[in-house]
Amino acid sequence: MSIDQKLSPPVVSRSTATLCLAIALAVVYFVLPAGTGVELIRVVAPAGAFGAILVGVAKEQPAKKLPWAMMSVSMGLLAAAHLAWSSLYFGGEVSFPSVADGLHVAASVVMSASAVLLARRRAPEVDAFGFFESAIVGIAVGVGVWLIVIEPYLSNSSLGLSGTIWAAVAPGIGAIGFAASFRSAAHSSFRQFAPMAVLVGIGIQTASDSLRGVVELRGDFAAGGFIASLGIAAPLVIAAGALDPSMARRPADYVHAYAVNIGRTIGLSVAVLTPMTVLLALTISDLGSSTTRLLFAACAIVSVTMALARMWVLMDAVRSLTERRGQDRLAAMVEHSSDVVMLIDETGDIKYASPGLISTLGHRSADWIGRPLVDLIADEDRGAAEHEIARVIELGIDNTVKFESNLVRVDGQRRRMEATVANLLGGDAVDGVVATFRDVTEQRDLERQLSHRAFHDELTGLANRALFLDRMDHALRVARPDSDPVVVLFVDLDDFKSVNDALGHGVGDQLLRTIADRIRHVTGGGDTPARLGGDEFAVLLEDRGGVTRALDVAEQLLEELRLPVQLAGYDLAVLASVGVAVAAPGMTTSSLLRDADIAMYEAKRAGKGQIKIFDPAMRLGATTQLEFRSELGSALDNGELRLVYQPLVSLRTGEVTGAEALLRWRHPTRGEVSPAEFIPIAEKSGLIRSIGEWVLNEAMSEAKRWQTRGPRYVSINVSAVQLRTEGFVGVVRDALVRNQLDPAHVLLEVTETVLVSEIESASNVLAELRALGLRIAIDDFGTGYCSLSYLQRFPVDILKIDRQFVDEVDGDAKQSSLAKMILQMSSTLEIATVAEGIERPSQLAALRQFGCDIGQGYLLSRPLEVSVLRERFGIAGGQAVYAAANG
Repeated sequence: MSIDQKLSPPVVSRSTATLCLAIALAVVYFVLPAGTGVELIRVVAPAGAFGAILVGVAKEQPAKKLPWAMMSVSMGLLAAAHLAWSSLYFGGEVSFPSVADGLHVAASVVMSASAVLLARRRAPEVDAFGFFESAIVGIAVGVGVWLIVIEPYLSNSSLGLSGTIWAAVAPGIGAIGFAASFRSAAHSSFRQFAPMAVLVGIGIQTASDSLRGVVELRGDFAAGGFIASLGIAAPLVIAAGALDPSMARRPADYVHAYAVNIGRTIGLSVAVLTPMTVLLALTISDLGSSTTRLLFAACAIVSVTMALARMWVLMDAVRSLTERRGQDRLAAMVEHSSDVVMLIDETGDIKYASPGLISTLGHRSADWIGRPLVDLIADEDRGAAEHEIARVIELGIDNTVKFESNLVRVDGQRRRMEATVANLLGGDAVDGVVATFRDVTEQRDLERQLSHRAFHDELTGLANRALFLDRMDHALRVARPDSDPVVVLFVDLDDFKSVNDALGHGVGDQLLRTIADRIRHVTGGGDTPARLGGDEFAVLLEDRGGVTRALDVAEQLLEELRLPVQLAGYDLAVLASVGVAVAAPGMTTSSLLRDADIAMYEAKRAGKGQIKIFDPAMRLGATTQLEFRSELGSALDNGELRLVYQPLVSLRTGEVTGAEALLRWRHPTRGEVSPAEFIPIAEKSGLIRSIGEWVLNEAMSEAKRWQTRGPRYVSINVSAVQLRTEGFVGVVRDALVRNQLDPAHVLLEVTETVLVSEIESASNVLAELRALGLRIAIDDFGTGYCSLSYLQRFPVDILKIDRQFVDEVDGDAKQSSLAKMILQMSSTLEIATVAEGIERPSQLAALRQFGCDIGQGYLLSRPLEVSVLRERFGIAGGQAVYAAANG
């Protein structure tokens, strides 16, 4: 809808406008004094209705044009009758009856005939049903006309018989039209405007004619007044119905005619009771002639009889219609169903086969009439099907059996079918055995697939954790004391994540499939290899040689994994750490798998690519780690973590250029815990994210205080877990904003091994950090085999040479030359260098000679507590200078 349409006021419909005009003209006619000008309203109203009906027919194009055309003609006759009466009345020649009354009766005849045609329906059931309704309503209206017009004559014969007949003709014929229009309105459940308008219009016209007849008999009818004004409203109400779109709508299906609604029920009930009610009132009040009472008694009997007949016709029609529709629905369902429905005799031969036979199995129904049903069933299921069919016949009529069989298509393909066989032998409707076959092939295939997926890893096809634990539980429950124990191998790939990061997850998935195949190859038929998730695998060995065979399998697996796999143009060799756990009596699946997991981690700690057998002492170490993890989780909230700062000193000037923030943990009972112990636990548990965020904010807050006195920048270590965390760049940005610190005063340190193992993700994150204005340093350079190409690729500002090279810089010539080469390379790339772990003056002298820029180590300064650092720079009053750096 456009904006103009939304803002424009609603348009009044033509039908509504016509109704308003009808009321307005009737009120004007009733209020104004009688005269020739005012009397013209009685002519204009039906004349306007004549034109309006023709306009409605031309615009809406109803299916039944003749009845509406006749209705238009009746409006024209009515206009002519009013014009003739006005001419006679104002000419002083009025009489009753006159030519005007003849035209008026003709108008009533044509109007009622058009109403009958509009109410007529093609369906014979509805015509029979509608006749009773129309007759009941007609009798009720006729009783009213008789009481108003005829009864006064019977009570006073001086009124004249001929005049009475003329007075009764128009309303009597109107009663027939009203009954027919009631039928039309009932067909639309009294919800469509057009039939309701016709009903109301004819009703008003009939009431007007009845009252006019009474007044005419007394010779009192004159221009103006309420009765004449009714004759103005009636034509325009009918015209309003002709202008409404509902006049062209096809009436509701005849079934709707049977529908019970409150309006229809009340209307018919009133019509049935009208003759009896009037008769009772006349009898009690001792009014009315004997003829009237006798006639009303007959009308009451006829109305009640017709009402009962109507009920009988209605019930019979509904029953017949229900049966026919049920039969049609059943036939349509069978003909269009994909199910195969067959009727067989007691010998099992087919008497009827539905079209579903060709759509499902490709067989023509006619080719199988007279042939045994079991010939359609696959050989492996034929015997069972014959047994079930024989059983249902033995059970007797109205019994049913169900089974599944494979049926053979015309091309030889087998389809899994669900059969329902019902014994209806000797039945009235169906004499035979009805067999219904529903194709459930795809359903059963899907069930098998879902069952397989529920217990198998989708990527590798190995058993998943659920199936593996189920097999473990079964093996532990049936294990015998005199047999070899149940053994579990826990296999975890070493550094597998670097493959995903460097070559993509697609290559990683291919590698996992290859590894799964190799695990299958080294295990036996009774073993259960499984993928537990990610790069974790496990093997369950049951009663097959115990620990000796477990070690053989583990060694064979490591040998297989060492063989390179060609993927994406690379030769990939993946190592694995294997933990072996042997089940003891009373062990559960969780405890056995936990022991294997602990052994695997011990293998990783021993240097990866190794095999470790679980020992109870390992559990103690694992328990300690769990305790550390739990205590570390609350250390931050308890204020047990703090930062110390180790100065970074220029080897040329001896000035402190920066300070590295180092995390420390003072445990309430264990004392100082080495970062080498708790940092790996924090990284593995994910606590490093919250701890790292705290370090960032704490270090930047301290660096903000150094802007006038102290180091020019703070150096902060970032772990691989932080770099992989989504939103890490946003965390750093928020810390800078929160502390109002210039990014140029922050140096982030990333270990070389992170860069090598996570090439793609690390380079993207570091690029975003440098875009914020921070500087990046590679920590422990030289331990991760970072090549020159990596340095050219990564956005790096500083190299921190690992202490193992610094330790030998003043000793072994080979080690010294290696450190010298690193310094020369960094100088060529214009990357600043920091030497870590300077502890001897000879190291300091050699590094200065090689051109190293910055030094860090115990010779220059130990890590300082915050208070010491602030005090030292406050005493110096400016940049601190270290004597050792000046040599």
